[in-house]
Amino acid sequence: MTTKPSGILELNPPETVLPILQNMRMRAIRRVKGAPPPQQEEQLVLLHFSDIHNDVVNLRRVMEFASHYAPYLDDVLLTGDIAGGDWSEWSEEMDAVPGFHRVLKLLGNHDVCRWNGTPRNATAAESYDRYFKGIETWGVVQPDGDNPERHCYWYKDYPKARVRLIALDSEHDWSAQQAWLREALDDALARGLAVLGAHHLPPAVPAEIERLPGCAFDSHQRESLSDRLAWATEIMDEFIKKGGEFICWLGGHTHCDFCGTVAEGRQLFMTVGIAKNDELWGDMRRVAGEKSQDLFNIIAIDTHLKHIRVFRIGAEWSRFLQHRTTMCLDYAARRLLK
Repeated sequence: MTTKPSGILELNPPETVLPILQNMRMRAIRRVKGAPPPQQEEQLVLLHFSDIHNDVVNLRRVMEFASHYAPYLDDVLLTGDIAGGDWSEWSEEMDAVPGFHRVLKLLGNHDVCRWNGTPRNATAAESYDRYFKGIETWGVVQPDGDNPERHCYWYKDYPKARVRLIALDSEHDWSAQQAWLREALDDALARGLAVLGAHHLPPAVPAEIERLPGCAFDSHQRESLSDRLAWATEIMDEFIKKGGEFICWLGGHTHCDFCGTVAEGRQLFMTVGIAKNDELWGDMRRVAGEKSQDLFNIIAIDTHLKHIRVFRIGAEWSRFLQHRTTMCLDYAARRLLK
């Protein structure tokens, strides 16, 4: 009897993965009138995962994949819920996973919840000290330069791809953060950078979301879509109305994949399912040692063609028999390309 492959690289071998990553990395061609030959536009390629929930085994697998295919990735982004059920369910083994200190991180609700008889939230400074170790290697811009208050939000520019990634803290400092976000967006507009937003919570509740017809990365399990960060979408709308170029929101929290538009169809968003090998609130079977053990996305941003290309690594099939492998979105028109 043959044993099934169980390692993430055995489940995602180069002959399967490389043809897709090579096409995601391929530059778009832009013809400039009177200037031969055609110029080639850089792509931004991110590995995006969320809700690892203290699963050291699956974190090692994510980082093993990221290390092996590093030439095709610009960064790895974790959109919150690094801890387990609450603040106390966190192991220092997470920090010991090779490469994890270089992962771009933001906070989720479980990362700040503390239980000492009655619930209270960890402060931004406490959260920063625990989760943002290695931030000096991320290449991000923090509030007030060296971030003396230890705020848990930041942005990072990718000038060759013409993208600014802005990561928000959905748990702290909303008032100060709103002023900072407006400044970061005005600066991006002045520099001609398109904006990719990231925060843990989905940007809207189900009633406010418009679905993309035929999108397999949008779960039918709508009950797991709950919290929102309304002020962020309102400020982003101001940016769009000024002529700013918005790509989409990336997030997690729901434990399911969702994709659609909010703000009356002006803003795209994508949440990624739970990276922990767990089925709670999820919409798919997860089996250790099989392809479904893992769940994360590779995302390529093309600001010339205005495309978002998505490649799923790991769990592909939902219980509704939606097959999530690859997709391409036109972020300017907010539609699925088929």
